[in-house]
Formats: sequence, C-alpha cells, structure tokens
Amino acid sequence: MLTIDASVLVAAALRDEKAHSDSTEALRLILSSGLEIHQPAIAIVEVTAAAARRTSDGAFARRVGQAALAMPGLTVHDLDADAALRAATLASDLRLRAADAVYVAIALVAGCALITLDGEVVDRAASVVSVLTPSDWMARRGV
Repeated sequence: MLTIDASVLVAAALRDEKAHSDSTEALRLILSSGLEIHQPAIAIVEVTAAAARRTSDGAFARRVGQAALAMPGLTVHDLDADAALRAATLASDLRLRAADAVYVAIALVAGCALITLDGEVVDRAASVVSVLTPSDWMARRGV
C-alpha cells in the first residue's frame, strides 16, 4: 500500500521536472502492480493547482487532476476533524508543512509507505512512516 505525494504526481505529469523520468517510471510500476493507493482528498487540488501554475493551461491541469483521481486501486481519504487533528499533531511534532502533514497522516493511518520527492518530508517523517523517493522505491523492488 502506498501514499503518493503530489510532488511525484506533478513530476510525472510535467516533462521539464527534474525527477520526471523516475516519477513516471515509478508511477507506471505502481499502477501496473495493483497496489492499493491511499491519497488525501487534497492531492487532487494540489496536483491540479501545481500543473495549472506551471503550465498556465487549465484544461491540461484538470486532466492531470482527473488522472490522479482515476488511479486504479485508489482510496481517497477526506480531511474530517479527526484526520485534521492527526495531521496537526504530526505537523507540530515533526515540523511539517500543512499539506505534507496530511499525506503523512494518511500514510500512517492506512499503513502505507509514502513516496515523495520532498527531502524535508523524507528526513522528518521517517520516524513515523516508511518514506521513499520514487528511485528508492524502485530500487527496493529491484528495478
């Protein structure tokens, strides 16, 4: 089971991203493997917003967000009061940004590894969940 940070989804969608190749390949392997994917609802907003800001193409950005929502094996987790409190606790304990704490909270509750390109999340969240970059995740799978 995996939680995939918006940074990976955005890098896979945008060819000029530094980690585009690794993110695209990891995402291809994840989607073809049938693994369960647990995402916070905010992921759709984050991915769409990032694609729109980077490309100035609203239609493309909406397609990127819709593709994130259409991933096979996807469970979307709402940010209700309990989830928000868990994320806030992680944000304060681990000194994470708000959205990052939401991803970590979902990974923790769902028992997932978190795939991210955010070095701060890799460093700060590793004490509570398994955190890997796309290339690290592929290396662990022997790819």
